Amino acid sequence: MPQQLHWEGVVNARDLAGLRTPDGPIQPGRLIRSANLSRLTERGKAELRSAGVSRIVDVRDPEERQIDPPPFLGEALYLNLPALPHGNWNLNAASAAARSNADYYRAWLKYACNNFAVILQQLVDAPPGAVLLHCHVGKDRTGLAVALALFVAGVPDEDIAADYAETGEHVGKLYAAILNRQADPEKRAELARFLVSDPAEMLAALAFLRELGGLDYLRRRGFGPGMQRALRERLTRPNMTPCPKPS
Repeated sequence: MPQQLHWEGVVNARDLAGLRTPDGPIQPGRLIRSANLSRLTERGKAELRSAGVSRIVDVRDPEERQIDPPPFLGEALYLNLPALPHGNWNLNAASAAARSNADYYRAWLKYACNNFAVILQQLVDAPPGAVLLHCHVGKDRTGLAVALALFVAGVPDEDIAADYAETGEHVGKLYAAILNRQADPEKRAELARFLVSDPAEMLAALAFLRELGGLDYLRRRGFGPGMQRALRERLTRPNMTPCPKPS
């Protein structure tokens, strides 16, 4: 099952190896998730490189990157692909109405899935090695992107949700820092409702994805059968030779 990675200066980093799929388990060193990398020490950077990471996909927006600059900016290793489109009225309205994490994820699936499809394409197109996905805490945008990759690979919903829930075990200090920045007690209490990793909320998101059409919905968002097959092969193939280009 997923292995916690202890890189100095980053939390919530884990290799998703071992999760079961119809094609065999996810192989080690294929898909890694984490929180923000901006506080990696020099030792932590070396640990990340030694783990065979070939591509870092930072799904944060530009403002976040200014506050917490990415340590690998300017290297071929690093790519920024914001998970959420800027200025999408429907997405903004649905997000403003959200009363749970599941509400957010349903809104993102409905109005931001093109962005997530581009992120998934990087799992196929990256050089051989591990692809690391991260946002700020590594729960929501990273959580949905990882869930979509695992869904394509055929990982059972309950295993996807269990991996999502594990984030809550590793980000207590990050959550505390976020809450401490909010001085208004009512707003802090409202914010605390979202700083949880309830597996039921990810299960609700996956159920909604199926309502939208599942794999066919991803196809209609630009991540078609060839890409889906290549992603499954990349995550589960025992050797590390490059996957064939999708047709």
